[in-house]
Amino acid sequence: MKKGLWVLILALLSITGFVVNVSAADPADEAIAKGVKISGFVDLYYGYNFNNPDSRKNDAVTTNFDFNHNTFSLNLAELVIQKAPGPVGFRVDLDFGPTTDFVHSVEPGGNETFKHTQQAYISYIAPIGKGVTLDFGKFVTHMGAEVIESKDNWNYTRGLLFCCAIPYYHAGLRANVPINDMLFVNGYLYNGWNNVVENNGIKTFGAQVGITPIPQLPILLSWIGPEDFPGVSTGRQVYEAIVSYNATDSLSFMVDYNYGTQDSLTGISQKYSGIAAYAKLKLDPYTLALRYENVDDKDNVIFFGTTPDGNKIQEVTLTAERTIAGSLLTRLEYRMDKSDNNIYEDKDGNFIEDSQSRVVLGFVYTF
Repeated sequence: MKKGLWVLILALLSITGFVVNVSAADPADEAIAKGVKISGFVDLYYGYNFNNPDSRKNDAVTTNFDFNHNTFSLNLAELVIQKAPGPVGFRVDLDFGPTTDFVHSVEPGGNETFKHTQQAYISYIAPIGKGVTLDFGKFVTHMGAEVIESKDNWNYTRGLLFCCAIPYYHAGLRANVPINDMLFVNGYLYNGWNNVVENNGIKTFGAQVGITPIPQLPILLSWIGPEDFPGVSTGRQVYEAIVSYNATDSLSFMVDYNYGTQDSLTGISQKYSGIAAYAKLKLDPYTLALRYENVDDKDNVIFFGTTPDGNKIQEVTLTAERTIAGSLLTRLEYRMDKSDNNIYEDKDGNFIEDSQSRVVLGFVYTF
């Protein structure tokens, strides 16, 4: 009995010692875990194209992500794990669905290799001036007024400038240098345009200046280039100006102007230009957003040579939005695209239509 009792006591002490050791480690573990945040969303939609295209697909040249006609579809599911730099941090965005398949479809390192990692970078705040934030890894582009995640845009569908005029992502190094409350400067050094793995002998540079002369009027001036596209063109550069104006707490406006240049393989200079204008009005519990775009691509820089003389395309989008229970974003949207050429598919599978109209109903659950 005594021997058995001592064995029981020793066993309890061992267990207690183990528990004490684990508990002693808990504060540090909790301190590490405390700064890590996890969030994400699931994005689904139904779309109907009034052209009733035979392929049951919207035009792939001017459409991004909401590709399917008369189909209930998954757009994107995303999980974000991040820790704010203090002074070191990180961020990882894990993506799943047709959107990330499309975004990485031309990745030189393999579209299956990187498609589930939209972003993965390490951050460090260097003790210089007001603090220079350095990010190293893979991240989304600094260009554009819209982003891959529909919930963070004013409209559900992506505009022409987003889908065709700018890259989606990069791999490299970026630096954010805050000057004062009215001014910041960003610098970028990339492998290239939509590639983690380098596919040519040059690096791509970028710059961005943020100016806020008054709190209601943020201005972004951005540039990227030069970038070579093997077998297509050389020296592509894009210049962009985004001006926002928050007239009231309920009414906002934004204008995005984009100008791009490149040289053909035969040395001919090519260019395009485009402008997007936005308006957003909050009428609690609803929000209305309007977008109009006009893009001139006569040299076939961004619309992939769909016609010999290029294209001039306009689009208008009207979006009604309501959030349910604080986490379910719903959007009902009407969009019409019109080209000066017949590039859209009809019900018989012929590309003889000069316009494309559609309705989209989107649901985004965030957590």
